Amino acid sequence: MNRLKSILFSFLILAAWGCNTIIIKPWNGPHAIKSSDKIRVFLGKAESDLMVKSDGVIFVYDVNDLLIKRAYDHVSLDIRKLKAPIRFVADNPGLEYKGRKLRGEILLQPEKNGSFLVINRVPLEEYLYAVVPSEVPAGWPAEALKAQAICSRTYAVREILNKRNADYDVEATVNSQAYAGMDKENPKTTQAVRDTEGVLAIYDEDPIHMFFHSNSGGKTETPDQVWGGKRLPYLESVSSKFDEAGDNFVWKDILSQDRMDSALSSLGVGSVQSIQVLSRTPSGRVDLVEVIGKQSTSKIKGKEFRNLLGASVKSLRFGIKRDHEGFLIKGMGSGHGVGLSQWGSFGMAKQNYSYAEILRHYYQGIEFARITR
Repeated sequence: MNRLKSILFSFLILAAWGCNTIIIKPWNGPHAIKSSDKIRVFLGKAESDLMVKSDGVIFVYDVNDLLIKRAYDHVSLDIRKLKAPIRFVADNPGLEYKGRKLRGEILLQPEKNGSFLVINRVPLEEYLYAVVPSEVPAGWPAEALKAQAICSRTYAVREILNKRNADYDVEATVNSQAYAGMDKENPKTTQAVRDTEGVLAIYDEDPIHMFFHSNSGGKTETPDQVWGGKRLPYLESVSSKFDEAGDNFVWKDILSQDRMDSALSSLGVGSVQSIQVLSRTPSGRVDLVEVIGKQSTSKIKGKEFRNLLGASVKSLRFGIKRDHEGFLIKGMGSGHGVGLSQWGSFGMAKQNYSYAEILRHYYQGIEFARITR
């Protein structure tokens, strides 16, 4: 009987390994953060008139949480008359500011120059309801949506921890994460957030640097090659063959002579005669470019070259040559290439990979933990 139990126990262990068990441990280390904590999202600055709308009653509170105004439908005010912070709360979910309907509350926080910061303070999980469908299509496979939810949550938590002494945690743009508000929410992405509630990707007990981008073009990049600094052990360059299913896996553009001269005018080389790629990173991305003009020559980093040309260069995995129409640029991928490729995640999910397998592919050696406080 004991032998039978031993065999059965061994079988169960093997079965568990075969099912790719996802272990999610509690995360309540040295960080004072709770699952109910709110994130502060910067919406912009107000300098004169401001209007906040709602489908119900709006309550306005002063810095001491005393009710100073109650209104139905909307509140309009001249912020030049304000001297201290105030906040707006609605009895129905959704405050509208500049056409964007938002969960949580809106804060007006004065600056020394007389303008006010407009900040949306919203529970972290509810913030993600709008972020995930703003970052990826809601019609994507569920496991890709869960992977994005964990990416976005981990990024947000790391920003909260790092911005404790700042006026806000994140912006409502791609400078942080796309955040289009309640009108962008979708039941499928909301379910992905709920299915992964509180789950983070961590390394040595800390939320990781959760970089992600649209399409790696088949191979991801290391962060030191893009932004400098030290290498991170969980962000090595990896193959990403599933990117082939996505937008901008391959692309090309032709820039006329006038357009190229205008884009690179700040280099002072005169009319551009040729552009040579001098070096590449180990992942195949452009590291150094030489721009040869009629007046002089300039060597610049690939990142600066891409910034000067804008949307014409979707990633640094490109080649360039002069032809009879101007300058032909052909490349692969879209974005900086570090961390998770969103289209790679889509392709993996279509092949029945789990969110854990997707994330562990792009971030090596990570663990999963859930906020417990």
